[in-house]
Amino acid sequence: MGHEEITHKQEDNEKTGTIITSYKMRPSLGETFKGSTIKEIIREIMFEKLQGKTYNTEDVKLWTRDIADGINAAIKDRLVMPRYKYVVQVMLGQQLGAGCHYYCKCCWDAESDSQTSDVFTNTSLFCVTTVFGVYLY
Repeated sequence: MGHEEITHKQEDNEKTGTIITSYKMRPSLGETFKGSTIKEIIREIMFEKLQGKTYNTEDVKLWTRDIADGINAAIKDRLVMPRYKYVVQVMLGQQLGAGCHYYCKCCWDAESDSQTSDVFTNTSLFCVTTVFGVYLY
């Protein structure tokens, strides 16, 4: 058995010794988290939804949901990454000149799980969006 995959023999194939893969421990090279492409999607959708906008408490609720839904849909439509689950987190605030700290912490497999994020700012608001990709074993 290899480190990458757990295998087993099916009863039909025990005579021939054929090994059938039934469980993948990590994604193959073409199925990995595509951080740079996802970052482009984040940047594109944040720009589309926020360009020219002025911070308004009532509108922010809608904008954050639209950004998260748009990014999630674009990832599913444009990318093929089987067995990945995505979490899209959007934080939007008013640009007042005060500092803001954004911190995320996760416990995951560093070899197969990943994340990417991007920031949008204008004179009225800022938006930090992060996409976490977790590979399901």
